[in-house]
Order: sequence, then C-alpha cells, then structure tokens
Amino acid sequence: MNVVVTGGGGAASSSAAASGAGASGAGGGGPAGLGALLLAAGKKKKKKRSGITAAKKQYTDRRKVKMAEMRSLKSKRIREHNQKTKKMPKSERAKARKEFKAKVSAQYKEATKRFPPARGLKDLGTVRDLLAKLGTVRMAT
Repeated sequence: MNVVVTGGGGAASSSAAASGAGASGAGGGGPAGLGALLLAAGKKKKKKRSGITAAKKQYTDRRKVKMAEMRSLKSKRIREHNQKTKKMPKSERAKARKEFKAKVSAQYKEATKRFPPARGLKDLGTVRDLLAKLGTVRMAT
C-alpha cells in the first residue's frame, strides 16, 4: 500500500487508504493506526507564547476587572449624590446632579486614559509597568 502525504491532502489520502484497506478485507487495526499517524504528522506544533503576549493577556484581564470596578464605583457615587440631593428644589437639584455627574465622569475618563488597551503596546517593559500601576490605581474622591 502506497500513501502519499502532501500539505493539504493528508485527510484525503488517509481516507483513500482506509477505504482501500477495508475493501481488501485486511484487518488488524492497520488503517486506524495509519490515520492517527498521518494526523500526528500533519499537525503543526503550537507556537510557544512569548513573554510580551502572556503579559498583554494578563494586563487585559486585570484591566477589564479594574475598569468594571471603577464604573460601578462611579455609578454608586452618582446614586448616593442623587439620594443626598432629593430634598433640594428642582432647579438646584438638576444643576447639582449635572455638575456632580460631569465631575465623576471626568475622573473616570482620566483614570481610563492612563491604561490604554494592550493591542497598541509593543514592549514588555511598558506592559509590566502598566500592570504594576493597575494594582495601585484609585479613583479620586
């Protein structure tokens, strides 16, 4: 039995070999072993992640968590402020709420600007530096 393995046709030649062996009645698990051998030979080795890739993944995961925390803190502060201003006259209340919301949103935007998405980062030092800062960042009160 001759089997020719090429880059893209490995599956076709193994199925042709298996059907040919099945028609001749040859048993003994030969075709199944051959198919496994062909699959193993055809698989490309998975490339090992470099240090920057792993660091960027870690940074992205931590950044997502931190941004979510800061968004919920922003919402909490706005809710609390709205509660405090409930008894104010309508015109004053609207103005105070608008100012406070703008202030808290500006704080959030400033904090998010310090932590860009990992997609644009090129060197490992920068990613590690941002990872370290991410652990210590607090939104202003």
